[in-house]
Amino acid sequence: MEPLLTLEQIFGRGYVMNGRGSYHNSQWLPNEVSQDSSSGSLLTLAGDIPMLCHTDVREESCLELLQAAGLRTGSNLLTYEDADSYYDRLKGLQQDGKSVIFNYAHLPNEFEPGQYWIKRELLLFLNNKRNLAELVPNRHVPGRVLLSIDEFMNNDRLPYDYPCVVKAATDKPSGGGIEVVICRSEADLELAKTLFRSCSFVVAEQFLAIKKNFCIQFAQTHAGELVYLGSAEQIITEQGKYAGNWFDEHDQPPAEAVELCKQVMRKAVSLGYLGFAGIDTVITEDNQIYIIDLNFRQNGSTVALLYRNSVVSEWGATVMKARKWKSDRAFDECKMAVESFISEKRLLPLCIFNPTVQTAERPIFMSCVLVGNSKDEVMEAERQMQALGFE
Repeated sequence: MEPLLTLEQIFGRGYVMNGRGSYHNSQWLPNEVSQDSSSGSLLTLAGDIPMLCHTDVREESCLELLQAAGLRTGSNLLTYEDADSYYDRLKGLQQDGKSVIFNYAHLPNEFEPGQYWIKRELLLFLNNKRNLAELVPNRHVPGRVLLSIDEFMNNDRLPYDYPCVVKAATDKPSGGGIEVVICRSEADLELAKTLFRSCSFVVAEQFLAIKKNFCIQFAQTHAGELVYLGSAEQIITEQGKYAGNWFDEHDQPPAEAVELCKQVMRKAVSLGYLGFAGIDTVITEDNQIYIIDLNFRQNGSTVALLYRNSVVSEWGATVMKARKWKSDRAFDECKMAVESFISEKRLLPLCIFNPTVQTAERPIFMSCVLVGNSKDEVMEAERQMQALGFE
């Protein structure tokens, strides 16, 4: 399996890759074990580029499963075990004068901002939801109002009728829809007020009747090339939370949407941005195109997209689904099941987390792609995985 691009092709050399969020700046990111279990999500793209990841994704048992699927695994993995060892690693890198690519910006006192490979201030600006309208053409921006937290907390109603959407407008990193509340009632509004009370600003946004929701992705390389990585249909729950992606070559966004997102990406590049971006773009029931979120970082479906061409050519599949599984079964049992799916060319593992001490709070996690020639085939594989104790 060969990815469309490697880390070296995108970012060049001379840095350390770090996909984990800060332990102290992760209010709007998944919990600690989720971040630890995803810290190796780029390790099949790393080659000999140094990459910081949790020791439990570096286990030989995990890497062997990736290699069994035809993936190369990074040869220079810098591991941490907990918060103390994580910050020891960062301190050592800073003292050695190393630059770091942060997927999620850290606090200024956690790492020297001048040693960011991509400028910290630029990451904050591009990813703060309050700035979306500065990067996206006005007619493709949903109706939205920026509210100070006092304005939001002291009003009994929102600028839009129910349902409407409230989002944290913050420099703090966010992901997975954790910073979004869909308000369908006063009870939802009260929930949003409780959740966002620590923010300085929120964005109230009109609720759209969405027909399709795509994450349209690009990579700007250090050599100056803007590469369209492809698009993944986002699976979003009724509560607005991210639950994976579909990839179907017969179900793609319109060319106009891709071109729109390319314009947004070019604007970010003109400001000095380099690397991955996923632009959340929706097609409404009346066929209007809106951009609802900007993610200038690796996204949940990025690695799957980078392997899509290889899956099509090597395994002959046309439909893929990216998602994360967990299991409380013994690792050897999980390994046997995964090996069987790999041998049948129905599952491509991308990152596996085998906790040293497995508990209900720290189960086995696996980010993977299920593949087939139809959604029905993929969903059948999903049902079989569930029957084997994965959820």
